[in-house]
Amino acid sequence: MEVYNRVSRAATSDLIAAAPPGSGKGCNGPLRMTDSLTFRRLLPALLALLAPPALHAHGGPEVPLYVAEDGIDSGNCEDARAPCATIGYALNKAGKGTEIRVAEGSYEVATTEDLFHLLSDVVTVTGGYRAPDRPLESEPARSILTGVPVAYRNMLQQRGFHVIADRKGIDGPRAAEAARLLGLRTTMQASLPTTPCVNGDAGGLDCDAVDLVAHVPFAEVSSAVGASNDIWGFIDLNTHREYVIVGFNNGIAVFDVSDAENPAEIGFVPGQNSVWRDIKVYQYFDAALQRWMAYAYVTTDGASDGMIVIDLTGLPHFVVKRSYVSDFSAAHNVYVSNTDFSTGLAQNDAAALVIVAGANVGNGRYRAYGLSSPASPAFVEDAPVLTDRYMHDAASLLITDARKDSYCVNATSTHCNVLLDFNEDTIEIWDITDPANPLQLSSTPYANASYVHSGWSSEDGQYMFVHDELDEQSAGLPTTLRIFALDDLSNPQLVGQWSGPTNAIDHNGFVRGNRYYMSNYARGLTILDISEPATPVTVGRIDTYPFSDGSTFVGAWGVYPFLPSGIIAISDIDSGLYLVSDQTRDVAEGKISLAARSFAAVEGAQASITLERSGGATADVSVDWEVLAATAGIDDLDLAGAALARGTVNWSDGDSASKTISLSVSDDGVAEGLEFLMLRLGNPTGGATLDNVNQAFVYLSDPGDAADISFSSSLVEVAENDGVAAVITVARRGTAVGASSVDYNLTAGDAIAGVNFEGSTSGTIAWDDGDARPQTLVFRILDDGQNNTSSFIELTLSNASGATVAANPTVQLLIEDGAGNNQSPVANAGTSQTLDESTAVTLDGSQSNDPDGATLQYEWTQTSGLQVALQNADTATASFTAPSVTSDTMLQFDLTVYDDRGASGTSSTTVTVLNTDPVSNVGGGNRGGGGALGWMLLLALSLLLRLTPRGLFERMTFDDGLFPIRTR
Repeated sequence: MEVYNRVSRAATSDLIAAAPPGSGKGCNGPLRMTDSLTFRRLLPALLALLAPPALHAHGGPEVPLYVAEDGIDSGNCEDARAPCATIGYALNKAGKGTEIRVAEGSYEVATTEDLFHLLSDVVTVTGGYRAPDRPLESEPARSILTGVPVAYRNMLQQRGFHVIADRKGIDGPRAAEAARLLGLRTTMQASLPTTPCVNGDAGGLDCDAVDLVAHVPFAEVSSAVGASNDIWGFIDLNTHREYVIVGFNNGIAVFDVSDAENPAEIGFVPGQNSVWRDIKVYQYFDAALQRWMAYAYVTTDGASDGMIVIDLTGLPHFVVKRSYVSDFSAAHNVYVSNTDFSTGLAQNDAAALVIVAGANVGNGRYRAYGLSSPASPAFVEDAPVLTDRYMHDAASLLITDARKDSYCVNATSTHCNVLLDFNEDTIEIWDITDPANPLQLSSTPYANASYVHSGWSSEDGQYMFVHDELDEQSAGLPTTLRIFALDDLSNPQLVGQWSGPTNAIDHNGFVRGNRYYMSNYARGLTILDISEPATPVTVGRIDTYPFSDGSTFVGAWGVYPFLPSGIIAISDIDSGLYLVSDQTRDVAEGKISLAARSFAAVEGAQASITLERSGGATADVSVDWEVLAATAGIDDLDLAGAALARGTVNWSDGDSASKTISLSVSDDGVAEGLEFLMLRLGNPTGGATLDNVNQAFVYLSDPGDAADISFSSSLVEVAENDGVAAVITVARRGTAVGASSVDYNLTAGDAIAGVNFEGSTSGTIAWDDGDARPQTLVFRILDDGQNNTSSFIELTLSNASGATVAANPTVQLLIEDGAGNNQSPVANAGTSQTLDESTAVTLDGSQSNDPDGATLQYEWTQTSGLQVALQNADTATASFTAPSVTSDTMLQFDLTVYDDRGASGTSSTTVTVLNTDPVSNVGGGNRGGGGALGWMLLLALSLLLRLTPRGLFERMTFDDGLFPIRTR
């Protein structure tokens, strides 16, 4: 019998595959065991010891799949000597990052679905493969494709195929549909227009109660991207502009989506090529700088980027990759616990933590990092060694009810911080209230688990929604979402299951109100009504991959539903960024919202927050509310002894009257200037839904303070890049009580409207009573094509009403010329070096230069090898001490240099560290097995060979992560 399994991301224990007969000698050691049944029982355990922990990662090396004319469409296509027969079958067995190797022969592309899968970049299909047991020939192997339209011939020829361009494989009854989809694919390579969902169609995409607002295809991204992955977002509290951050195969892009119909890329941070990226955001107020600071944390799997830290403080004009020495080189996921998902703010007295999942260290167990210095997350702790489970994804919730005392050990008087750990074959729940002392509360398996992938909790914290990424492929299930009750944190119970109409794979999902937004791969975005959490109901969808609904890794990777505007962002693997609008919330029970996005109060008085129920009044309904600290703290409220500011507002059946939340504001007698809290709504019940305005800013002013208005800065500088947006921020301070307004006018400048910029240079800016949110003026920069001096405009505030004009009454917008002709700086990381371990190493980038003579900024980062502590990484010359190594080891470093206009250049260099103590090589290296583990591996292999009945194995080798073994 021949059995073939790979070292997979699902912690497979058996590693047995076949080798051709006569390929090697038998194992001729002493016969220690003749009972082959006993041997077969021992074999999986012995081989499991040989599986290096790093290979359990979801982004680890994928085993290639094989297709040949004489193959059979059965099994998993992973054995080159037992290939599958058709490309379509292999595509349905492929995972993200898989390569399909197609042998010589002729293959028909029989369906439109197969054609579109062939064109996807997430699964690489290459022709020209010749099996190792085939005789060598002078001519290369020819893999012939038929049934391919001529438009795709060149693309597929570059992948090793000989293409006979025709359409017979997709002609016949499906010809009209095939032609429509082929045309739609061409259209989707450009941006799709804003289109409401009418009669099930939005710009050519199948839909139900979801409108298409905007689409950013790959062609409109500044870098040459080939595939999208994760997505996240936030609102910048300095300007109240909204952003989404999208992962691509070669980096991360930040988009301003404040004008949702016209999203604009702000910056692109390059990274190593990889299918997998994950992104989360943290924002906090810096009292010393008197401004909000924000950072994005990005992990990459299948590469060695480590954790990338992106400084978002330069928004709305630029972003910066910070110099950060990551203590791991690859990880599958990142999560920031205890934060509000629209702002990234820490929730009241619970500290935010960066949680890293599936890193290449610690066997992939979760790792926690503190954010006392958010630009440099500091490792706190990883999961205790009582578990060796690889964490694939994470979520968290703050438990504030009686469960914190019943189940949590480290709970504070107000909360328990619970981490949900999705680790391939079980769901683990941890108490991480004390991150240095995490305690496991439960470990829960379920039936038909193929790959426990990810999940999220309901807003009341009573339910958990769980995704299994492989059960559709491996068990033949329709799209399946499992629901667990969390009333007992020590023993979650499966209480419900939702099944979709197709077998498209469910990937990730998030809760906003009583809607569950799920990225559903080939089916796009699926929206579920979770008013009854154990029995979700499909209420909306939009299909961003209209070519298939199969169980393949194409289409919608991620979704972000937490923007305050209500816009939902989707990242599609094959076609880019989509912004959509959810129309499923128009229900008979009504929509609940705040009456305004901001409210005001004076210290010592009451803040009155108004809630509305609109569009229906059927049934008894309610909504929860909670106050979050921002520049003001919860202690600025008089809570009459209550620990937290939260509650519930109720409406009876037929009642549509407005309701009021009253907050008593303390007068602390300290002059603090204008501060604010946030109030958010959540967990609507009775079938009512959350409308877009579910959070508001509550501004608190000192008694007697008056309103004043000014520009936030006296100078805004932008490069003369065509289409770049220059954003000028106008702030209201002092108090938000009462309405106010101010005029602005052009008072100086030599920049010419329509030549150097577009935008209004005069007008009035107004704030309603209770509103002090910053407002912005946006100018579109034009490149006049001339190489001349910089130009500017000057705007001045005047004629204030209900306020005075204060500091910074004038702002200059400086348009620095030459950006259209600006040459990128040239980075020079120096020559490669070879040094002994423990030697002082200097990385010299001083030969870098800027063709335009600009002063350079430097950023050294380590991209591979044993992690070292870089010193002076933001200067031309960085340094470190070569680490001790058990064998000669190469370290790689990137130097990125930036000019004053944001252009950059990157160069790489390597340092090879020589092992000076050869004896230390015995016992193995350090990454993926070393020290005692190395001895265990050798011992296991030795035992395996000595226990083997004579001649049982004909050959044992490593090949692509497999042990090819032929049994008799």
